Amino acid sequence: MNNKKLLHTQKFDIRWGDMDAYGHLNNTSYFLYVQEARFELLRAYNLDYSASADNAPILLDTSFNFKKQVTYPETILIETYLVNVDRKKVYMEQIMKSANDLDIVYGTCTSLIMWYDFKNKVTVLPPEAIHHL
Repeated sequence: MNNKKLLHTQKFDIRWGDMDAYGHLNNTSYFLYVQEARFELLRAYNLDYSASADNAPILLDTSFNFKKQVTYPETILIETYLVNVDRKKVYMEQIMKSANDLDIVYGTCTSLIMWYDFKNKVTVLPPEAIHHL
């Protein structure tokens, strides 16, 4: 699989408490919002990520390319794309936009996710459902 596919969109109202001293969204908060969007994606597709699951997704690598500052008040839209599934590796991209003006892109997050068997402490193949999203 090598075609980027939109899987999920999620809106968030930016919280005033997430602003930094300069009145911009704190850099660490960008990661928290895209993380929350990834978990909403898992919930939307009924993919188990709970502590009681035999195996669950873990984040191996992530980066955020900041393009524009977010200021309060703002509602953001995060689009989550499946970029590629390469055996055990699942590559995702998330684009953070203004929900009020979709031409405004605040940044792009890339992530490498794998499924982990917590009992045996090894990575495993992702659920078959991942290949059919």
